[in-house]
Amino acid sequence: MKTTSVQHIEPDVISHICDKISNGHVVNEKLPKNGILHIDKTLPFICVYRFKEPDVYFSRVIKTQASYVIVDETTDLSHLLEAIRLIMSQKFESFLILECWPKVEEANEFEVFCPAEKAPETVNALKEGFSKLRNSYPDVKIKVSNSFSRHPQGLSPLLNVEDSKKTGTLVIGIALPALYKNSETNELYALFFREFYSVFSETIKRAVYEFIRVQTTDVFDNYLMLGKTHIDQVTLQVDRDLAEISAGMSFLLRTTPVNSNEAWDSFLNSNYEIAPSFKYRLIALDPEQEKQKLYAIPIDEVNDPTLAFIFRGKRMEIGKQLTMLEERGTDNFRYVGESLYGVNKKHVLQTAKHILTTFPRQETTEVKQRINCYEFAKQAQIELDHYTKKFPESDLSLEIRNDVAGIMVSKSKLLINNNLNMDASRCDALIQHEVSTHILTYCNGQRQPLRQMCEGFEGYDQLQEGLAVLAEYLVGGLTVNRLRLLAGRVIAVESLVNRASFIETFNLLSHNYGFSDRNAYYISMRVYRGGGLTKDAVYLAGLIDLKIYLEDGGQLEPLYTGKFNITHINLIEELLYRNVLVAPILPRFLERASVKKRLKTLRKGMNITEMVN
Repeated sequence: MKTTSVQHIEPDVISHICDKISNGHVVNEKLPKNGILHIDKTLPFICVYRFKEPDVYFSRVIKTQASYVIVDETTDLSHLLEAIRLIMSQKFESFLILECWPKVEEANEFEVFCPAEKAPETVNALKEGFSKLRNSYPDVKIKVSNSFSRHPQGLSPLLNVEDSKKTGTLVIGIALPALYKNSETNELYALFFREFYSVFSETIKRAVYEFIRVQTTDVFDNYLMLGKTHIDQVTLQVDRDLAEISAGMSFLLRTTPVNSNEAWDSFLNSNYEIAPSFKYRLIALDPEQEKQKLYAIPIDEVNDPTLAFIFRGKRMEIGKQLTMLEERGTDNFRYVGESLYGVNKKHVLQTAKHILTTFPRQETTEVKQRINCYEFAKQAQIELDHYTKKFPESDLSLEIRNDVAGIMVSKSKLLINNNLNMDASRCDALIQHEVSTHILTYCNGQRQPLRQMCEGFEGYDQLQEGLAVLAEYLVGGLTVNRLRLLAGRVIAVESLVNRASFIETFNLLSHNYGFSDRNAYYISMRVYRGGGLTKDAVYLAGLIDLKIYLEDGGQLEPLYTGKFNITHINLIEELLYRNVLVAPILPRFLERASVKKRLKTLRKGMNITEMVN
């Protein structure tokens, strides 16, 4: 045993910690010799790491948990742990202590120290969880030791085993191999380390969940509820910094022509023989400087694996968009864009062709009534007023102006062109598309602690537009021409990727797929802007993804929590379970009997061409 002098935690410090836990406050307490205690909420477990020399990477692994203590090995934790256990016992019958330490010998072996008969479900969860690392590290071994010694060699046990039995406390020791770094040079394998701490984070939560399920009367609906609820200042600052760079970039604004109407006139006058020349806004920022700021953001200091993953995805998207701004007007713009937005997936292209085969021509219907911008604004204001009551802190408004095309949304503001003249039967569908989807998800995102929820995760447009078109279908306002437009954008993207010229793509849409010359021009303009932008294919792809998701039993409600992609749904559900995010306000059109009927029909499965009104 060590003869080094023991460091005691002062009784008043323990008392202060107990008061914070009892009052439901987050505990972030400094302990002797650079130790730290973190308890996010009332939980029946704690992870312990006692160090001789602090290992920053191993500490980051432990910090993925909602309850942990990291201290110098000379610190006596017995009184602190017993005080914490006593408070937690008011809610839970049992308490679990997981002492973790880095393993020096057998560098590829995880070892769990616990008599198997004590908590077989918990031990099995640890074994199954750590085994997932074999996908990247095939030589991983997992050993269970039926030993009463559940602490690192050379240290005293945290608790006396016999005493712990009487108090309903179980101690499990976990020796983890430092697979994530070179044992000789201490070099970090950064990509694998991210996987390692993500697997550890989930494995511990699943193991604790099994312990709670068997050993206590308290019920957690899902193991994810054992994760962190509160977000620390480092994470909040990372979120703000990313959002600031993203918002300041104004990517779409700076890659959209300012002379699209004039270019159409020139294209028309040339009898469609001279490709239009597009002009763009000057770029009032230095992409290189923005990249320096972007990669200086300390995402590695974010201890929550889920949030770190989200932030890295957003950083990658912003970095590529900054490169695209630098390369605007060149072929490199398109190449980088393809790596960001992708190219058409086979099933999306097939669906687009199916739509255009089913509806080979633009639909012409008798318009019984037309409305202007003021009449549309009057109807939209009714919907805005409804959500203003739900979001009194948000500035929901509309504006009629001459510098927007048709109808669009900017954050929580609805913008309407002053020359708008539209079919009155489309009014409801467009309001639900713009207000009850785009503005609503922005306002729901604003209520969340993360700005990414309203600014948008990586690739959020795909689900956003899928949701918006779904709203048109649910209220009975999805038209043949709307569906054809989404399909036409996919065809144009495919033509671009196959190196067709602007004029060749225009002719393809006009001659082969029955689009009017003006519509064929605007579809082509959007796809060829900046040097070639494949982003427009995501509109139909988003609808297809959403349709499959709902047919598979996916829940619609979480999708209104903010702006994210369908690939993030599991992450959003996790953050909702953990109470990091608050449940969203839902669009009121979902209360309509006709909408419930259409949603039920859609869930049963239907051809996409059957969605039109």
